[in-house]
Amino acid sequence: MATIDVNWSRRGDGGALDLEIFKRKSWTGVSAHFVKIAAPVTYDFQLRSPLNYVALHDFYRVDGETRVDGLPRSTAKDLRNKLSYIPAGCEVEGWTKIEKPASIIIVMLGPSVAGPPTVDLAKLSPRTDFDDPMLRSLMVRFQAILDDASLDTPGYAETLAELLAHELARTTGTPKPSTSTQAGLSTSQIQLVTEYMDSHLSEKTSISELAALVDLTRFHFIRAFKQSAGVPPHQFMIRRRVDRAKEMLSEEEASIAEIAERTGFGSPVQMTRAFRRMIGTTPSAFRRNDC
Repeated sequence: MATIDVNWSRRGDGGALDLEIFKRKSWTGVSAHFVKIAAPVTYDFQLRSPLNYVALHDFYRVDGETRVDGLPRSTAKDLRNKLSYIPAGCEVEGWTKIEKPASIIIVMLGPSVAGPPTVDLAKLSPRTDFDDPMLRSLMVRFQAILDDASLDTPGYAETLAELLAHELARTTGTPKPSTSTQAGLSTSQIQLVTEYMDSHLSEKTSISELAALVDLTRFHFIRAFKQSAGVPPHQFMIRRRVDRAKEMLSEEEASIAEIAERTGFGSPVQMTRAFRRMIGTTPSAFRRNDC
């Protein structure tokens, strides 16, 4: 079973987030996690996973936002007993500021988990900030297993996972639209957006700015851009920044900190994280190997 695929980091400096508690256990087709985050803190989060993600939150954020492919931006603050469902392959990112500790129960469901025979969990629509007593009860049972190993009897977690899949199908029942029916951007529109990105790499360009270039709403722009480019616009922008940084590392003697600033990463830590994720090495190692 794949490990949890959520990236947390302190906002601004990119440092590691302090976790007071982190518990994890896996079974066939499912894994459960309990996370308690120390406070006060402001942090970024990002999720993209080949598994279906279910979370039960228990915290109040004084500020922040959550952005999910296909959904309006959420700035909900009271996330106590609130659930989120993110189907496999759907992208989530955002930031949160908390003054008191936050806890999250997370269950990752693989494609092998049985649900209603006519429902593919990965095709269900994403949902955030919702409540459902049955789903909440099932999530708390997973936490109980993590807290008390004696409850982890053979087949119990797998049974909970099947029940969870059924309840998700009930509560999120409308499948996501097929991307094959969504219109993407034209070649000229992609070129216009790409040229704008390239000329503003050192700036903090918003999705709204890009959407305005092609006269689309933010929501429709994200979907249309991903349909045409294969990745969401923010990931595409990061790729362009990495490509520009690679050129500068090969051709210039500027410091890595200076290159990070000029390519819009803001700090060497953020640039290093992007390099590791996209090309599997660090900027320093790339420069050494390219010279």
